[in-house]
Amino acid sequence: MIEETARVIDVRDSRALLETERKSTCQSCSVKAGCGTSTLAKVVGKRSSQFVVDNTLGVKVGDQVVVAVEESALVQCSLLMYLFPLLFMFALGIIGEYLFASELLTVLASLLGLALGMLLVRYVLMQSHLKSSIQPHLVRRVL
Repeated sequence: MIEETARVIDVRDSRALLETERKSTCQSCSVKAGCGTSTLAKVVGKRSSQFVVDNTLGVKVGDQVVVAVEESALVQCSLLMYLFPLLFMFALGIIGEYLFASELLTVLASLLGLALGMLLVRYVLMQSHLKSSIQPHLVRRVL
């Protein structure tokens, strides 16, 4: 399980709106002074993410909670979301090159493959159990 601490900012019905702060690991890095990522993190500043979860613990506004996501489901969804569109793009690009031998048509076939791959990912996520398994859920309150 991947866990993160969040703060409850709103509660409505049986749902809770949570906010987490994105953390940078730059402070513990030995090369932070010469790193572009560290500089970019300073410019962008702290950012937060908000999301809604089922209020299974009866939390209230202001509570600190721990939320979790199944690691295996996150890995599966990441592979699905990144790999399928790229595979479809490459496959249709190769087929387009073989059939048409035209650069413009090959590019168009590649873009069509990318779009089809994205649509397939959306369909698979809507029809499978992965959609519910990647949703964060409350684990416990932080005292």
